Amino acid sequence: MKVDPKKSFFANKMNRIIIITILINVVLVVGKLMAGYLANSKALLADGLHSASDVITSIGVIIGMAIARKPRDEEHQYGHERVETIVTFLLAIALLYTGTKIGLSTILSVINKEFVAPGMAALFMALASIAIKEFQYQITYKTGKEMNSGALIADAWHHRSDALSSVAAFIGIGGAKMGYYILDPIAGVIVSLIVIKVGFEIFKECFQQLIDVSIHLEELEKLKDLILKQRKIYEINDIRTRRHGSKVFVDVRVSVDPDMDIYDGHTVTEEVEDIIRTEVKNVEDVIVHLDPYCCGNKHKNQELF
Repeated sequence: MKVDPKKSFFANKMNRIIIITILINVVLVVGKLMAGYLANSKALLADGLHSASDVITSIGVIIGMAIARKPRDEEHQYGHERVETIVTFLLAIALLYTGTKIGLSTILSVINKEFVAPGMAALFMALASIAIKEFQYQITYKTGKEMNSGALIADAWHHRSDALSSVAAFIGIGGAKMGYYILDPIAGVIVSLIVIKVGFEIFKECFQQLIDVSIHLEELEKLKDLILKQRKIYEINDIRTRRHGSKVFVDVRVSVDPDMDIYDGHTVTEEVEDIIRTEVKNVEDVIVHLDPYCCGNKHKNQELF
């Protein structure tokens, strides 16, 4: 089967971005955990665990996207794109789990009154993490939007949540250094809430995709208007769209002159398909069904022009 050069380019670019972020995250995990342990910072230890989850989820994205790019076969006749949604769904679960674990661990430290003043190493590590994680977010999010990849965008938000958690850790560590020891564990709780919020939003989006959510309604209405401008189409009987991972599938039924010959009918379906593929990003498949127009004035659409 011939490989689409554009798809191959995006796939390679995506893999490069993820591998770069994994290598950076490994360094961050080691740095944060060591600094957090040596400097006695609960916030930085929590932040380090968050970065560790980034490594796992990024590896999951690579594996999931590799499966999603496989061509359709006899057992999977609609392709494997939904694997990307499943991977994104698992990323959301990982975020929720990580956030909850961080929160519970930090709350226990408050209950047990385990307050210590973190060392300067923790403060510098948190500051470096803010800059690095924001950089990872920017490059990953940009590539995810370029590819319309939910999994990559979810991974990008994982990086952004880590950057925000590092901000909370920095504030908490700084406050503890000034004698407000409780600020360090409070920062850990804030980190957990940030992670849980991002995880829940991604989870909600994935759930919609798993039940075949449509494209945005505004986009669908614009698509209908453009199809009706095709002079040989009298009306749209039905139109259905569904998001399948990063791909979109469209089924549409339109009414045409019942006396139209096969060649003209084929031309109409091609024109409708061209409209859809031009207006909707990442369309994987389009099915256009022609119905004979049998009610009302069959030339009503043409009178508009």
